[in-house]
Amino acid sequence: MSLWSLALANVWALRRRLVGLVVLVSAAVAVCLGAFAITDRAQAVTTSDVKESTANRSITIDPPGEGSGNPLLTARSVKELSELPRVESVQYRLQASFGLVTDDGNGPLLYATTYRAALPPPVVDAVRDDLFPLRAGEVVLPSRSQGFDLTPYLGKKVTATTTRFVREGEGTGVDQPVTVVGLYDATWQLDNPDAAYADDATVIRWAAERNGRPVKDFVDTVGYDQLTVVAQKESDVPGLTRQIQDRHYTATTLRQVLDTLPGILELIRVAGQVLLVVLGLLAFAGTVTATGALARRRAQEIGILKAVGFRTRFVLALLVAEMSLVAAVAAVVGVVLGVGLAGAGAAGLRTVPELKPYVEQALPLPSAGLLLPLVAAAVLVVVAGSLGPARRAARMSPTQAMKDW
Repeated sequence: MSLWSLALANVWALRRRLVGLVVLVSAAVAVCLGAFAITDRAQAVTTSDVKESTANRSITIDPPGEGSGNPLLTARSVKELSELPRVESVQYRLQASFGLVTDDGNGPLLYATTYRAALPPPVVDAVRDDLFPLRAGEVVLPSRSQGFDLTPYLGKKVTATTTRFVREGEGTGVDQPVTVVGLYDATWQLDNPDAAYADDATVIRWAAERNGRPVKDFVDTVGYDQLTVVAQKESDVPGLTRQIQDRHYTATTLRQVLDTLPGILELIRVAGQVLLVVLGLLAFAGTVTATGALARRRAQEIGILKAVGFRTRFVLALLVAEMSLVAAVAAVVGVVLGVGLAGAGAAGLRTVPELKPYVEQALPLPSAGLLLPLVAAAVLVVVAGSLGPARRAARMSPTQAMKDW
């Protein structure tokens, strides 16, 4: 009978006594794998997004200064820039001020803003999952603005007061209902403080009325407040920026510094690392205890093996092989439990809007680069813990082993 077949037979015979060690090791693997699987997938998403995110591939074009002679940011500019090589899209921003009338008749002054997919606001609450593109008469407000808490107005109709041009220096207020369909984190101000997002047609109409221009000609004559050119690849940005600047546009690259992980995911990863060390030590201690206890209970068996001619090296290898098999079984059980734990944890994290983009997978399976080292570490910890007691047991003489050791 070979070493491994004999070790397997012994493990099966001693399975009840080894349950505690299997539970300890599998729990250690499951907890660590559950934490690492979530953060590993989140890190992969973040790394990919940072490398080729639209923000990292974006070039911002500001309107020309007065008297500069640079071209206006009109619909013609959008068409011209869209035709440049290595351009994925050209997205425009236009803003028009309006007053929000709250229940008590007061409210903040906000700026209706067109939505750009390259710079989406961090929505914290919404009436539906697919919020953008917005429909006519819908707005997304900051959660707070100018001391006003706007969260109670989610899902409700409110009044927006805009200004219509009458003559130079004179305008009249126009009230119209809008529906609040979303709220975003007010600390995000890449579209200027107090931006409120509305559908493109509404923003253009409000801006045209305020300037006293025909709506149909507004984007061809007055134009937009800002353009965002999105390159096909991050490496295309420098060359594309030079091409745009050569056309006398005020172009700058936008480099958002993104954290590798949100705070709670970073906390989970650190906790997983701490648990890996703690549970590793517990598994090591548990293995030492279990191997020593089994060796004492199996003293007569070891004595018989030594008496019939098995060498110390074989007995040592047999005991270690048994623990290796136990560790492998525990690791497999731990992987199954860990994947389930990761799935449950990811489901809970997806209920948090800020974390949902990082844990989109229903079952965040860990990468092979994470899974294999973790399983190997579990087996090595158990093997290392078994070496000391197994060596002492294997060195016993047949006479000593046959006694009640």
